Amino acid sequence: MILIYLLKVSACTLIFFAAYQLLLAKLTFFNLNRVYLLMMLVLSFSIPAITIESRHKEMIANKEIPSKIAYSDDGFVEQDFVDKGSAASNNLNWDELLLYSYCAILAALIFRMLFMMARIQIQLRKHAIDRSGAIILVDARSTIKNCSFFNQIIVDSSLQLDEKNLVIKHESVHVKQLHAADKLLVNFVTAILWFNPIIYFWRNAIDHNHEFLADRETSKVVDKKIYASLLLDLAMPNQNLAINSFSKLPLKNRIMMLYKEPNTKLQKLVYLAIVPVFMICCMAFVNRKEIIVEKTLAENQTLADAPTKPNVYAMNYLNSNIKVNPNAAFNEVEPTLVIDAGHGGKDGAIAALDGQKEKDLNLRAVKILKEEAAKRGIKVILTRNSDQFISLRDRLPKQEATAFISIHHNATLANAAVPFGGIEVYVSKQNTNIKIAEDLGAGILSKLKQLNGLEVRDSLKNANLLLLRESKVPAVLIELGNISERKTLDYINQEKNIRKISNLILDGFVAFSKQGC
Repeated sequence: MILIYLLKVSACTLIFFAAYQLLLAKLTFFNLNRVYLLMMLVLSFSIPAITIESRHKEMIANKEIPSKIAYSDDGFVEQDFVDKGSAASNNLNWDELLLYSYCAILAALIFRMLFMMARIQIQLRKHAIDRSGAIILVDARSTIKNCSFFNQIIVDSSLQLDEKNLVIKHESVHVKQLHAADKLLVNFVTAILWFNPIIYFWRNAIDHNHEFLADRETSKVVDKKIYASLLLDLAMPNQNLAINSFSKLPLKNRIMMLYKEPNTKLQKLVYLAIVPVFMICCMAFVNRKEIIVEKTLAENQTLADAPTKPNVYAMNYLNSNIKVNPNAAFNEVEPTLVIDAGHGGKDGAIAALDGQKEKDLNLRAVKILKEEAAKRGIKVILTRNSDQFISLRDRLPKQEATAFISIHHNATLANAAVPFGGIEVYVSKQNTNIKIAEDLGAGILSKLKQLNGLEVRDSLKNANLLLLRESKVPAVLIELGNISERKTLDYINQEKNIRKISNLILDGFVAFSKQGC
């Protein structure tokens, strides 16, 4: 996510700027400081963008390849039930809101920067009274004076000749050393990291360093006292970030650096201290990606001949991210399946052709599924075991579990054609763990395709349903058939057929649970 990346960039800027303030800010190696400030600014964006891959092999038994993950968007989709009879509404997506807010502020700041540059050009055309190459003389009313803007040097025409020459000498350093390019870069970065207070101090540090460089060159041709006096006489507030002003408040640091004795060359060794700082940032913010290379065992080879791998792996899905504990993640655990019987109580009045209500058919199927799971030693937790109303959020798993399955039956409005009468498996692409949910859904779907007597849709379906979207546990929703179609209803009314379907679902669940994290 882009916002996470920008937070890592901000953390890098904090570390690098703290090192600058502690070790380098008081040194007179201004050129090296300039290189440091620009280079570390670029590295702050580069380090979090780097991904280091680590690979390791894992022996697996020869197993059935799950069906290819594909999506189908046609057909009927149930709507989330909202209490008090209100229509279903989408939850506010805070991630998207934050992203849109960030982008809006970024666009406003970039527009402000461009507007500021355009305004400078307008001011120059309005107040310029003489041009000589890159030097522009402006009248006393101009607010843009005694400064440089890219390759233009703007001087107040009312200054004495020697004062003009000093201003031109100072601003020529900014122009020759391309300080405008530094300012353009740091202003753009400031717009990107507008939420990071450190970047404003960083911009000031670059600005001060520019002035130290220009002051050092100018003081070589004039007495320092005369030069410092002129700086004080022409001092003005820093009102425009796009220009290099000859003298802007505050001046304390500039005058101190002007009179400071240059550091000895041996003191350049302090820059070596940047190496461990750089290494710390790399270790903390470089992304790491673990790639498992699976190697299938030969037909006559067993897992006993290879590194042991237990049947079911420990999983931790309820945290914000999936985490693997290298010391305990591969311990065998009891597989836990949370099963939800859709609707219930005042929710679920949709009736089948024979008058049965969907909520009751859902509950019957879930109880059979639990019985078949118990035969396999699979722990099942039901969200409801009677005809009761439970809100959608209360159905979401609150405990650690291997997977979450919500059972439903489709229905079609009276006198309307049935678009699809068979079984369908749904996931939500808006879930943060969609790839894992796809593995679960594709695995169950591949097993359900073995069913005879009832059609099974050959691809997953995407649904923006709360249970699928908000679940921290890998979640799928299964429609066991359309109860508005006589053939489908006759099939699912037979208990033996529901047990067949249940066992195929459990086959897919067991295959998924063996994959591990």
